[in-house]
Amino acid sequence: MRTLSIADGELWLHDEGTAPRQIESPFAKELIERALQSRRTTGWKHAPREEQTGVIPTATLWGHPAGADGAMQVRFLHACRADDDDTLYYVLAVGRTRGLFRRHLAEDREVRLFHRTDWECEGFVYNPEDRRLIVASRHADGTAHVEVYDEDGNRRATLTEGECVDAAPALVPGRSRTIVYQSSGVARHPQGGHVMAQAHACVHLLNYGNGQLETVLDDPRHDFVAPRMDTQGRLYAIRRPAEKLPHQRAGTALTDLLLMPLRLLKAVFGYLNFFSMVYGKEPLRSAGGPRTPALDQDLGRLWLHGRMIELSKVKADPQYAGNLVPRNWELVRMSPHSGVPEVLAQHVACFDLRADGSVVYSNGFDISLLLAQGQRSGMARQQQVAALSAI
Repeated sequence: MRTLSIADGELWLHDEGTAPRQIESPFAKELIERALQSRRTTGWKHAPREEQTGVIPTATLWGHPAGADGAMQVRFLHACRADDDDTLYYVLAVGRTRGLFRRHLAEDREVRLFHRTDWECEGFVYNPEDRRLIVASRHADGTAHVEVYDEDGNRRATLTEGECVDAAPALVPGRSRTIVYQSSGVARHPQGGHVMAQAHACVHLLNYGNGQLETVLDDPRHDFVAPRMDTQGRLYAIRRPAEKLPHQRAGTALTDLLLMPLRLLKAVFGYLNFFSMVYGKEPLRSAGGPRTPALDQDLGRLWLHGRMIELSKVKADPQYAGNLVPRNWELVRMSPHSGVPEVLAQHVACFDLRADGSVVYSNGFDISLLLAQGQRSGMARQQQVAALSAI
């Protein structure tokens, strides 16, 4: 069986017995080439100044890395199987543009269904039964709802509504026009109307043929994200502790008070170290050997299942232990007649179910296979694996 992975924004196809194959987008290449051509013809507008007149370099002041060519960033966000093994759908981000595409692997042909600058996708799945795409779309007001698109990218209906963030729809095997998805309520400011907080994520089961909706998993202490259901009716999801509201974090006030002097000292040191780098081109701290370019790189952040992952914590925080997500991100399974989730794995950043009953999952770096009998095996190793899809 084959598996799609999105690692560091790139889309890869894993086929048993062969090396992973990268899938690239002709549309993205065309947009980038246009942007580069535009920069070549109007390069005088973007060229760096010959002399730096300010004390602080412009790149440092505005956060642009020195020597950057300004090329647009290309990132695959979501991918899934279509109605056959050689056809895929994927959502692609090129700069601020988001697009939905269909890819025919055998023909090496890409079909652009649509692309927009005001659209965000929170997950999607293709239903071959009625040849429809079930898409979770985020709106400008902070909500996200599940919608139905046809194969040509035309929106046909909205399945969910209300003050909520619905995401990660997945088909339920053996049940016609039925999906399982995660949902979180949102709270708004009474005067301003902007979103102030988001509740924990629960799991809903929706038959969009007759409109029947059921909440199958709800625990205020935990988020249950990226739900999937197998042919036996067992529910799989990533369980993690729910984020507490600010007024519920009073228990950390004493810790914050005790750590305040240390944090102030670190802030002062960082301030002085910055000016030492600007004026003397040398850091105040030289321990640990000579500086290398890697030490000056911003490791960045990754938005994963509605949470911001600080990549700098991957090695520094013991809760992460070198994984992309902490230990309390657990892959759990719950049987239809059992109210106690069974923990299958920890440090789980993403997963998907295969047709043979096995589970493919990743800790953000290693892609592993959990067989129905309980055996585990490694499949591949990649960087920042954010999504998996069994095809």
